[in-house]
Amino acid sequence: MKIDPITIEVIRNQMIAASRDIRRIIERAAYSPILYEVVDFSCGILDSEANLIAETPGLPIFLANLGYAVESTYNTIGREKINPGDVILCNDPYNGGGTHCPDLTVLCPAFYEDEIQGWAAFRGHTVDMGGIYPGGWYSNTVEVFQEGFRLPPVKLMKEGKQNEDVFRLIGANTRVPDPVLGDIRAMIAGVRKAAQRYFDIMDNYGPDVTLGAIHEMMNQGEKMARAAISRIPNGTYSAEALLDGDGNDDEPLDDKVWLRLAITVEDEEMTMDFTGTDPQCRGPMNVPETSTISSARYGFKVITTPDLPSNEGFFRPLKVVIPDGSFLKPKFPAACAMWPVPTTTIPDLILKALAPAIPDQVRAGHFGDSMANFLYGTDPRTGKYYVCAEGDAGGYGGKPYEDGEHAFFSMDLGDTYNVPVEVAEVRYPWRVERFELAQDSGGPGKFRGGLGVYRDYRIIGHKSGLTVTTDRVKYTPPWGLFGGKAGKSNITVVCRNDGREERWRKISNLPLNENELVSFQTGGGGGYGPPLDRNPQLVLEDVINGYVSMKSVEKDYGVVIDGKDMKVDMDATKKLRNRMRES
Repeated sequence: MKIDPITIEVIRNQMIAASRDIRRIIERAAYSPILYEVVDFSCGILDSEANLIAETPGLPIFLANLGYAVESTYNTIGREKINPGDVILCNDPYNGGGTHCPDLTVLCPAFYEDEIQGWAAFRGHTVDMGGIYPGGWYSNTVEVFQEGFRLPPVKLMKEGKQNEDVFRLIGANTRVPDPVLGDIRAMIAGVRKAAQRYFDIMDNYGPDVTLGAIHEMMNQGEKMARAAISRIPNGTYSAEALLDGDGNDDEPLDDKVWLRLAITVEDEEMTMDFTGTDPQCRGPMNVPETSTISSARYGFKVITTPDLPSNEGFFRPLKVVIPDGSFLKPKFPAACAMWPVPTTTIPDLILKALAPAIPDQVRAGHFGDSMANFLYGTDPRTGKYYVCAEGDAGGYGGKPYEDGEHAFFSMDLGDTYNVPVEVAEVRYPWRVERFELAQDSGGPGKFRGGLGVYRDYRIIGHKSGLTVTTDRVKYTPPWGLFGGKAGKSNITVVCRNDGREERWRKISNLPLNENELVSFQTGGGGGYGPPLDRNPQLVLEDVINGYVSMKSVEKDYGVVIDGKDMKVDMDATKKLRNRMRES
């Protein structure tokens, strides 16, 4: 059935608006800052066959595999046993969840004329779903059974009525039932509203026009993705990164983990092949297959059609090859609490591999980690247990035409935010003592990498626990491109009361005493192009703004600045740069 272009665009945007309704409801009704402040979630609309139709800004790493949750629901519950008014929940990494236990997926079917015509879907982080320590991210688990309460697809709502058995089970398996159950009710409200919007669209246009428009939207997405691939020279391009591994720094389980990627471009199709990637880890640095595919899809979207709204059609020209038993496709019951750590590097690696083919469309490496951190304990002001989950922002790599951005969240975290200082100090027993850009953290280059940040918390009036899963610290800093230098790496620093300073990459349940300070320090982006080609006036501006130190000016950029007048000495700069180029 041929649908006119205006109707297609109206339906496309109504579907996007339906997914946006989920986000609005979550931000207004959720209990936990990880949802209503950080926006650690994604919302989407899917068709009856689990194909993505529309999305709203959130975590891109979630969106491209929401269909897996719908497929698992059909396989586990049975398509014929799903009724109007049902709402489904799952979080099992190996059956519907596709990530790790703290991430809950909530689905609501959109019925029309007694048939499932589509789904409203939400996936977001909850602050605690059980497990050996609070928060759900660990560095020392060795099987998924240790990582939290797992649910395959189950009915949260049955024909419009709350399934109290499931709510009681969840409440009994989390350390903080009030915020977790409150967040789940917000999720239910969001997907039910979006499913009603889907029904309204179909009721307004009829099933033939609606489904015809969706079909054409996906075909358009495929055509535009193929056209973008055709502009990349045919060939095979490769890149690799050495990750820091999993386990506590004082007793590492797998200290080095190789992530390898080969991209083959052939006319209008692309294959991403992870052959050569290391076998699955003993610890939790394993990625469920669907999340690896999702991360590859995200990187693919970045280099093909980044400015267009996503749907399943955009990914039809992409094939992803993942070796069985690798840490990107582990076998049950492999631990996978740290799955976001390697997936944050995958889209970065895609840009690195394709840099020789499309140098004008890529940037240097970004800080490359979610910088996930979890603080928890008993609030002395209320006597209640709390868990705070948060990431931190860092620098992005320089680009062919401008410097990298400061203090953005990692690629996989997408459109997320930090917990504002005012919210953190009101809700939790800490004091935020520093939140600033980290000087000299951006990699030098013709176009400098963006800066990372320092974010320091002082523990007030109680003992707390800390879990961090920092990567890209030891082996693979944020790389530069085409002569640009690497950015500063990530690190987490704990300042003890006796004056000792501890530097941690990954650690689970580290005790923090009253008045001790934890400093989350994110890296900067790599530089693009030789630093000696940077405009000296831009270097001067960086010094004035505090982005670059006077020490770095001469050492990295070969620029001589009169510190008294704050002006560039052009003659001295030219001579210095000539000497540096010769040597």
